[in-house]
Amino acid sequence: MSSASHVSVLVVGAGPAGLVLALTLAKNGVSVRIIEKETQRRAGQRGAGIMSRSIELYNYLGVLPDILAKAKTPPQIRKYKLPGGVEPLSTFHMALPETPTPACPYPNRALLGQESLEAILRSHLEKLGVHVEDGTRLQTFEQHSDHVIAHTIKEDAGEEKEHAITCHWLVGTDGARGVLRKQLGLQFLDTPHEDLHFVTGDVVCKGLDEDYWHSWGEATGNMVMMRPTEHDGVFSLMAGGHPNPATLVSDRAELVKFVRDTTDRDDLEISDIRSLFEYRPNVRMVDKFGEGRVFVAGDAAHVHSATGGQGLNSSVQDSFNLGWKLALVENGFATPSLLSTYSEERLPVIAAMLQRTTVLLNKTVSGGADAWKRGAILKQLGVNCRWSSIVVDERSARGDPDELLANAYGGGGDILRGTTSFFRLFGPTYHTVVFFAADVHSIAELLGALAECPLKTVRAVLVLPQGYPGISAEAVRGIDTVVTDRDGHAYAGYAVERENPVTMVVRPDGIVGGIVLGAAGLRRYFGGVFGDA
Repeated sequence: MSSASHVSVLVVGAGPAGLVLALTLAKNGVSVRIIEKETQRRAGQRGAGIMSRSIELYNYLGVLPDILAKAKTPPQIRKYKLPGGVEPLSTFHMALPETPTPACPYPNRALLGQESLEAILRSHLEKLGVHVEDGTRLQTFEQHSDHVIAHTIKEDAGEEKEHAITCHWLVGTDGARGVLRKQLGLQFLDTPHEDLHFVTGDVVCKGLDEDYWHSWGEATGNMVMMRPTEHDGVFSLMAGGHPNPATLVSDRAELVKFVRDTTDRDDLEISDIRSLFEYRPNVRMVDKFGEGRVFVAGDAAHVHSATGGQGLNSSVQDSFNLGWKLALVENGFATPSLLSTYSEERLPVIAAMLQRTTVLLNKTVSGGADAWKRGAILKQLGVNCRWSSIVVDERSARGDPDELLANAYGGGGDILRGTTSFFRLFGPTYHTVVFFAADVHSIAELLGALAECPLKTVRAVLVLPQGYPGISAEAVRGIDTVVTDRDGHAYAGYAVERENPVTMVVRPDGIVGGIVLGAAGLRRYFGGVFGDA
């Protein structure tokens, strides 16, 4: 795919957002190229926190085993008394560990450096024949009614070679400083925090155990935090309070001095610096996620405070939301109007994310007993699209639009979140239609409606209630999988009563897009998704 001058989708930027988008498209059989301006892989942890919602998405993509094999469990934070820097002042979890349940098999976040995550995603892309084209940058693009021409420059043996790529769709995942958003003319309003300035990076440090996330000082003054990473002896460093942070980045001796002065620990030895850069929290967001045939996702669309670990996770969800829709359109199963729901669905979620991370930032830098406490909502399991024009819910009233938008991050027990142990049946290449019914004959009309959908775009699952005798999928024409809710978790998880059969439609991104009571509702949902394609 990567050698063609014509391609269905060109992705600009090979961070996690771009890689997840490319992988989603490739799994859907869509031709895709992905270019990256850097010639060397970026080192460092950066967006290391992987939330429960992202874990589910990585499962859909088939990369989760590789991620969990390398990821670390978040350690407790240990704050030290000063002066001295050795005696513990307090030890606590940022978020208390939870026991997995059928409703939430992965309740705890994982920690994996962005460089390791990108390497895993690249390896899975390569298995599908897609290779990141490093050293290739977007220069300009021309948008036409039925295609986009992207003008790129590739560094090759010290020479720069221009190349034009014709694509049906162009997506910028090239970060906050990327050129695509600027050329597209999207607004990117900025709310900087000029009073906050940190230095962060990865260092090899001797003299610290790897059992805790070590912390000295407060964000209101001088502060040093050192978190162990998946690499032995390598710690993720966060330093704040220095009057000239740039000198910590440029002068190794000044960094070592600041760490030792702040921690009061002369025994700490920083033997190597793998990555180091300045960081200043900013809050930015586009006014829309695309225009015509060109879209943005991830940091190209929004930047935020790192507190709460929401940014990279939100970026991945951007890509998943756009990816399955682009795949349906490009494969001829849906009309391009479906793509308008990308902005419609993601703008409220990102606005809520920016608001929450800003509150967390203010709480964190102000200090106090709960400055580092993190709530369950940050798992992002409550993220939903109830207000979306393609969501159909026949079981409950739609509600006030403003209230729905205000609860984009989760309304406390909201069923439209799509998180039960069924997530192993879900995938990025199809809708999963889950029939909750005790009488297989009662879903005959529903199966007739489902048969009208394009081939291979849906999978049907029949969930028999607790105590119902099992049957094989072959016994029910049109059903791919039959399961019995042996312990009642599925019916309880989706709030289904045995006497009132319900059908759930789970989208390729794991969001419950439809709760319908009959064939008319099922046709209405898929009519909104597929349109007149």
